[in-house]
Amino acid sequence: MTAERLRVRDAGGEGYEVLDYDGQPIAICATIVHAAQYVRSFAARFWLDWTVDPAKSGFSASFLGSNSVGRIWRDTSRGLREGTWRWSISTNDTRWRNDEGPRGREHGKGLAMVQLEHEFTCYLANTPHGHSPYARAKGLE
Repeated sequence: MTAERLRVRDAGGEGYEVLDYDGQPIAICATIVHAAQYVRSFAARFWLDWTVDPAKSGFSASFLGSNSVGRIWRDTSRGLREGTWRWSISTNDTRWRNDEGPRGREHGKGLAMVQLEHEFTCYLANTPHGHSPYARAKGLE
């Protein structure tokens, strides 16, 4: 199977399901970190949900119902950066790493979306070993 973007959903107590293009489960992973590693094994990325963020003149990405895991916006600088799109990973959701993630700049909106999805997948896949704050809060240690 080749894939570019794969969806993931919470399977309750069973972990996280990775879904194919048709929404059919292709794997169940114990943790979101394992799901991210599984998705990366296909050279794919998480399929994030995107919404317009008019307050910040850009787009916000969410994942598994979170408020936001990152955003993209048009750079309004003059000169060489004019017309580029900036992206940034930032989340306060306790289900995964709770810190500022990578950020960057791309030459188009589509490229910025792809890069943010790719980097967010890597961001979760590279989570340090040990239980997440979310797992500890649920008593899953």
